[in-house]
Amino acid sequence: MAQDPHWSQFYIMPQSLNPALIGAFNGNYRLSGIFRGQWGSVLANENVPMFRTYSFALDFRTNRGIGKNDAFGFGAFFTGDKAGDLKFGTNSGGLGISYHKSLDKKGSHFLTLGLQSEVFNRTIDYSQIKTGSQWDGASYNPNLPAGEYLVDDNFLFWDITAGLMYYGRFSKRTNLYAGVSAFHLNSPSVSFLNVDSVRLNRKFVGHAGVRFPLKGRFDLQPKFIYMNQGQSHEFIAAADIRILFEERFPEGNNFRFGAMFRAVGGDTKSTWAKKKGGKALNEEAVVVTAGVDWNGISLGVAYDINVSDLIGGSRSQGAFEVGLSYAGSWKKRKPQTIFCPRF
Repeated sequence: MAQDPHWSQFYIMPQSLNPALIGAFNGNYRLSGIFRGQWGSVLANENVPMFRTYSFALDFRTNRGIGKNDAFGFGAFFTGDKAGDLKFGTNSGGLGISYHKSLDKKGSHFLTLGLQSEVFNRTIDYSQIKTGSQWDGASYNPNLPAGEYLVDDNFLFWDITAGLMYYGRFSKRTNLYAGVSAFHLNSPSVSFLNVDSVRLNRKFVGHAGVRFPLKGRFDLQPKFIYMNQGQSHEFIAAADIRILFEERFPEGNNFRFGAMFRAVGGDTKSTWAKKKGGKALNEEAVVVTAGVDWNGISLGVAYDINVSDLIGGSRSQGAFEVGLSYAGSWKKRKPQTIFCPRF
């Protein structure tokens, strides 16, 4: 019933938020990589001392589409995730395609449709299971049977995702984007016990943001994300300040910093939720972010400060992320100049 792994710096791995973002960058190709480590203060003594998640992606944008100023986007990506004493792992790899449809003659407003498909591999280390039946009256005895009915420690499943997004530029430094996406449309079976009724919940995402100038070389970028998967809900409200190195090049080199507030929720009728007053959303983390864009290279870092009820065990330590991407152009045939959203 849990949520998928996801990123605070979604803009470095955008296909994890919406496949319509494939190809939405300035250039012909983009290489991206990101790492996230979470709950190290809580899981320090386990075989996997934190939730470790990493992802790599490569996407392209064509110079032409069906209509003038249109473009196709193509992408390939891989994500790995591992957690806990049982080394519960999820690896996935997929391909995606998007179509950026120009809504005006200048190439300033676009409607984009994206589709992607992934193959997942789930693994678990049953040899690390510890159960009450392995108590010998004095202590834990690993030689006693665990008493669990175990079928498969490694299996595959297939998944499909779709997304839609609008983005547009209203002036040299004012732009807007808004999108929706739906993950796991086929609700694949994800049981280690081959129970067909245990299926991956569909995930629905809504996201939007705007960028506008404050003064001089300073721009403000408020944004939000809402995600729902099964009983789990998540809401992120954020804002970045972008400092342009050269005011006359609003899409060029810059430094950015900002903060996010993340709230999460689930079944409001559960015992835990009732103790919290049955609120649909509860505070989870404050995230501080910083990054720099320089000649096509984008480097970003983020740190989650835990503010939930787990603060006693986590000592306010949540997660850290580091991400890096590079967008480049073919030397002989550079991309047509169209507007692409900045996050």
